[in-house]
Amino acid sequence: MQEFTEAMYASEDIRRLSDFLSLVKKGSAWKIPTQRLIALTGNTRRGKYINQSINDQLKSHGLVCNPEIENADYYGNVIVSDPRDELGERNDVVSLPISAFPSEFENLISCGPEMEIKKVRTLMISLDISQLPVLSSNKKSALGVVTWRSLAECQVDLNSAKASDAMANPGHIASSGDDFLNLVDSIIAQEYMLYSIPDGRINGIVTASDLAKAFDGTASLYIQLQELESRLRMLLDRSPIPSLQKHLDPKRQSMKSFRGASDMMFGEYIEALKDPEIWAATGLRVDQESCLKLFSDAKDVRNGVMHFSSSSGNETESEHDDNIAVIKALRILRSIS
Repeated sequence: MQEFTEAMYASEDIRRLSDFLSLVKKGSAWKIPTQRLIALTGNTRRGKYINQSINDQLKSHGLVCNPEIENADYYGNVIVSDPRDELGERNDVVSLPISAFPSEFENLISCGPEMEIKKVRTLMISLDISQLPVLSSNKKSALGVVTWRSLAECQVDLNSAKASDAMANPGHIASSGDDFLNLVDSIIAQEYMLYSIPDGRINGIVTASDLAKAFDGTASLYIQLQELESRLRMLLDRSPIPSLQKHLDPKRQSMKSFRGASDMMFGEYIEALKDPEIWAATGLRVDQESCLKLFSDAKDVRNGVMHFSSSSGNETESEHDDNIAVIKALRILRSIS
């Protein structure tokens, strides 16, 4: 396996993502820092459309990224390879690194222990943030976190106080590659979670407010997707288990104690529904091709929701179209008793 170096990134030969992807051949996988892969698109952070652009270019070159760009540790590495290369068995359970969670700021906003509280307050108000980490000079130690609560409880005159006089315990410090879903309870309990990057610096935060925004933007859609998946499973289970099992991913077809649709993944639902006998058993009396297209669109929306790539607030035209696809698919499924 070859490694993408800083010297290569600085060279004139590799200026765009396509330049790098042209280096990847069958039998010659490349390891590249996640940040560098994103930078080759002309961007510094991930987002729904940046992720899609990277995935589209990978597809056009016939390549795969492991882990997928949406799930990769922002401060770690990914492996870009020809899918025919043997890279070992992939785990069916995909974790979401905390560094993959959307952040409003490119880098962590912090201060030193000597910053005057009046400047701390000004920073927090102007940036509309509720937590300001107090870090050591090398940013490798969290001395505390100034919050509106810690300011209210400060026993020192705020006119002369410093950040060190009004900070709370920083709590647990995660690593950028830690599974975000395992940290949700802690984030809610302490209202934020700082995380460090591989070089030891503390350079990220996820807050309870961030969670609320993300879940608010996806909650209703998430419920609709749950209903869609439940209805698909009920229709698929009208077919014999052996008929369903043969449509599992080749690496999963030898699964022991296969229990039917409840053990299938969304992509496998669609593959199974292409089978004329399974399709007939569902009782769906609609155009199969159009219906499968809607289910495929719903699968893409589902992946976006699971990776928090749907934005909160006003929907873009593309996101609105995605949601309409889910609603249309649900209408079809609801037509079956």
